[in-house]
Amino acid sequence: MVLAGSFISVVYAFLGWLVAFTARAALRPSVDRYRSPGVRTTATTRSTAHWYAAHRRIERPLYRTGIALAVVSPLPVVLGAALGDPPVIVAVLVLAVLVVPYLLYLGYVGNRAALDVQDGH
Repeated sequence: MVLAGSFISVVYAFLGWLVAFTARAALRPSVDRYRSPGVRTTATTRSTAHWYAAHRRIERPLYRTGIALAVVSPLPVVLGAALGDPPVIVAVLVLAVLVVPYLLYLGYVGNRAALDVQDGH
Protein backbone atom coordinates (compact mmCIF):
# COMPACT_ATOMS: atom_id res chain seq x y z
CA MET A 1 0.00 0.00 0.00
CA VAL A 2 2.77 2.39 0.87
CA LEU A 3 4.61 1.27 -2.26
CA ALA A 4 1.67 2.31 -4.46
CA GLY A 5 1.50 5.67 -2.69
CA SER A 6 5.24 6.12 -3.11
CA PHE A 7 4.99 5.45 -6.83
CA ILE A 8 2.16 7.97 -7.20
CA SER A 9 4.18 10.50 -5.19
CA VAL A 10 7.15 10.11 -7.49
CA VAL A 11 4.87 10.55 -10.50
CA TYR A 12 3.33 13.70 -8.98
CA ALA A 13 6.76 15.13 -8.19
CA PHE A 14 8.02 14.38 -11.71
CA LEU A 15 4.92 15.88 -13.33
CA GLY A 16 5.26 18.96 -11.14
CA TRP A 17 8.87 19.40 -12.15
CA LEU A 18 7.99 18.84 -15.82
CA VAL A 19 5.19 21.40 -15.78
CA ALA A 20 7.32 24.01 -13.97
CA PHE A 21 10.23 23.35 -16.35
CA THR A 22 7.94 23.73 -19.36
CA ALA A 23 6.68 27.08 -18.09
CA ARG A 24 10.23 28.46 -18.02
CA ALA A 25 11.77 26.60 -20.97
CA ALA A 26 9.12 27.75 -23.44
CA LEU A 27 10.22 31.37 -22.94
CA ARG A 28 13.94 30.93 -23.42
CA PRO A 29 15.35 33.10 -26.21
CA SER A 30 16.88 30.07 -27.90
CA VAL A 31 13.64 28.08 -27.85
CA ASP A 32 12.88 25.96 -30.88
CA ARG A 33 9.10 26.07 -30.95
CA TYR A 34 9.00 22.82 -32.92
CA ARG A 35 11.10 20.81 -30.44
CA SER A 36 10.67 22.51 -27.08
CA PRO A 37 7.94 21.69 -24.58
CA GLY A 38 4.95 23.97 -24.57
CA VAL A 39 1.54 24.61 -26.05
CA ARG A 40 1.59 23.37 -29.61
CA THR A 41 -1.31 24.53 -31.71
CA THR A 42 -1.52 25.96 -35.20
CA ALA A 43 -1.69 29.44 -33.67
CA THR A 44 1.27 29.08 -31.31
CA THR A 45 3.60 27.61 -33.93
CA ARG A 46 2.71 30.21 -36.55
CA SER A 47 5.66 32.42 -35.57
CA THR A 48 8.04 33.21 -32.76
CA ALA A 49 5.85 36.16 -31.75
CA HIS A 50 2.82 33.89 -31.47
CA TRP A 51 4.76 31.32 -29.45
CA TYR A 52 6.07 33.89 -26.96
CA ALA A 53 2.69 35.61 -26.61
CA ALA A 54 1.06 32.32 -25.68
CA HIS A 55 3.74 31.26 -23.23
CA ARG A 56 4.12 34.68 -21.60
CA ARG A 57 0.38 34.58 -20.90
CA ILE A 58 0.45 31.16 -19.21
CA GLU A 59 3.92 31.18 -17.64
CA ARG A 60 2.90 32.08 -14.08
CA PRO A 61 -0.14 29.82 -13.71
CA LEU A 62 1.71 26.95 -15.40
CA TYR A 63 4.75 27.38 -13.15
CA ARG A 64 2.58 27.60 -10.04
CA THR A 65 0.71 24.46 -11.06
CA GLY A 66 4.00 22.60 -11.38
CA ILE A 67 5.21 23.78 -7.99
CA ALA A 68 1.87 22.87 -6.39
CA LEU A 69 2.06 19.36 -7.86
CA ALA A 70 5.57 18.91 -6.53
CA VAL A 71 4.62 20.22 -3.08
CA VAL A 72 1.61 17.90 -2.72
CA SER A 73 3.49 14.90 -4.11
CA PRO A 74 3.98 13.27 -0.66
CA LEU A 75 0.23 13.43 0.02
CA PRO A 76 -0.60 10.02 -1.54
CA VAL A 77 1.97 8.31 0.71
CA VAL A 78 0.57 10.00 3.81
CA LEU A 79 -3.03 9.24 2.86
CA GLY A 80 -2.19 5.72 1.77
CA ALA A 81 -0.39 4.97 5.03
CA ALA A 82 -3.15 6.50 7.14
CA LEU A 83 -6.23 5.19 5.35
CA GLY A 84 -5.21 2.43 2.96
CA ASP A 85 -5.40 2.20 -0.82
CA PRO A 86 -8.53 4.27 -1.54
CA PRO A 87 -6.77 7.62 -0.88
CA VAL A 88 -4.14 6.64 -3.44
CA ILE A 89 -6.89 6.04 -5.96
CA VAL A 90 -8.40 9.39 -4.99
CA ALA A 91 -5.01 11.05 -5.55
CA VAL A 92 -4.89 9.64 -9.08
CA LEU A 93 -8.46 10.76 -9.72
CA VAL A 94 -7.66 14.27 -8.50
CA LEU A 95 -4.87 14.40 -11.05
CA ALA A 96 -7.21 13.21 -13.78
CA VAL A 97 -10.21 15.33 -12.79
CA LEU A 98 -8.58 18.58 -11.64
CA VAL A 99 -5.02 18.94 -12.88
CA VAL A 100 -5.32 17.63 -16.44
CA PRO A 101 -8.42 19.73 -17.28
CA TYR A 102 -6.69 22.79 -15.79
CA LEU A 103 -3.62 22.19 -17.95
CA LEU A 104 -5.89 21.85 -20.98
CA TYR A 105 -7.53 25.14 -20.01
CA LEU A 106 -4.12 26.82 -19.84
CA GLY A 107 -3.42 25.45 -23.32
CA TYR A 108 -6.64 27.06 -24.49
CA VAL A 109 -5.67 30.38 -22.84
CA GLY A 110 -2.25 30.25 -24.48
CA ASN A 111 -3.81 29.49 -27.86
CA ARG A 112 -6.15 32.48 -27.47
CA ALA A 113 -3.18 34.72 -26.62
CA ALA A 114 -1.41 33.52 -29.77
CA LEU A 115 -4.52 34.21 -31.86
CA ASP A 116 -4.58 37.79 -30.52
CA VAL A 117 -1.13 38.51 -31.99
CA GLN A 118 -1.38 40.71 -35.04
CA ASP A 119 0.48 39.28 -38.03
CA GLY A 120 3.46 41.41 -38.94
CA HIS A 121 3.94 42.80 -35.40
